[in-house]
Amino acid sequence: MKQLYNTYLFSAIQIKKEVRKTGTENNNKIKVKKLPFSSLCNAEIIKVFEGNGIIEVESMQKAPFSLSNRFVRLSKTEFLDKTTGEIKYYKKTETRNQNPSEVRKTFKALRRLINYNFCGGNNEKHITLTYGKLQKDYKQVNKDFRHWWRLIKKHFSSLEYICVIEYQANGSIHLHVLVKDIENEDLPLEQELLNATWTKGFSKITEIENATNLGAYFSARFTDIDLKEDIQNENTSKLILKGARIKYYKTGQKIFTTSRGIVRNKGHTVTQEEQEEMTRGAKMIYAESKEISKIDSNGKKIVLNTITYQQYKKERE
Repeated sequence: MKQLYNTYLFSAIQIKKEVRKTGTENNNKIKVKKLPFSSLCNAEIIKVFEGNGIIEVESMQKAPFSLSNRFVRLSKTEFLDKTTGEIKYYKKTETRNQNPSEVRKTFKALRRLINYNFCGGNNEKHITLTYGKLQKDYKQVNKDFRHWWRLIKKHFSSLEYICVIEYQANGSIHLHVLVKDIENEDLPLEQELLNATWTKGFSKITEIENATNLGAYFSARFTDIDLKEDIQNENTSKLILKGARIKYYKTGQKIFTTSRGIVRNKGHTVTQEEQEEMTRGAKMIYAESKEISKIDSNGKKIVLNTITYQQYKKERE
């Protein structure tokens, strides 16, 4: 294995020298095109995510090639794509609005996380924590939150949280915290205790409504990107923020954090028959297809993969 890796590395160095010598490089780019929805036949990978009455199905015509086997790091700024022989360069971004795909991926994970852990029960609350003065120090906010959380845990030892950092229009930070008592059916957390434990500014407790797709509702509050393709709700227009808050999130900053008791929704791989059984009787509320392609050196289009996404809603019993 080591010998094989060294062979790849030697080849990469040779290619790197040729690129610098000739000043040429294969600039083929991967393209993603949205298509009208069409079911895939004989998909190699079908992955299902469930939570709070929502079933999400992601299908791929071809199983993805392992990224760890595909790329070889050459330096701090360059890497080799072994499937194409290309030398590529890492792109540095200062803020997340320069990389919308990263933002979309983060909020998709947040949506699934909320749906998997919260359902609007009596043991759940939505807490808002703000600052009385302008606060742009991300590290200080995290420090203040951890201090507040230690105080709250003295009163509710089985409490777990998902905490989302949100920037206001003036760049000041405030926090949205979804909390859940995993051992009790009720959560008697009162405003008086919140006022005593959070002294940095305004705080508020809000009941979480027992509604389907809570993840879509809450994740839409924290971003200004167009989430219509991910959110299917009667009041979708009310869920899209008008502001431009994403520009305040710096690359490397976590948009949300969780406590250890929050369960990650990693999804699970199923067969076509299993997926049909899981979604039988559920209403499909959104679907899309995407084509992944590239143009080769001869100008010919090569389709690399086709991916479909479906979202179903189960009727509540």
